[in-house]
Amino acid sequence: MLRGLPVTAQRLREDRILEEAAVTGADPQHLCVVFNITPETGLRYIRFFRPDPTRPDPADGDDASPS
Repeated sequence: MLRGLPVTAQRLREDRILEEAAVTGADPQHLCVVFNITPETGLRYIRFFRPDPTRPDPADGDDASPS
């Protein structure tokens, strides 16, 4: 079905996972459940949005930085 297109099934899956992460706030547990991936893989995908997953996402409003 993808013959002749400049995309692979794996690339489409990765793109779909990244899109889901963007829409759901980069929640690794959600990605694991929806895409049946391991926690390590879920963390790898959210690092695209949050390079340090141990720090809270500033968009959550839990910014611990001093005012």
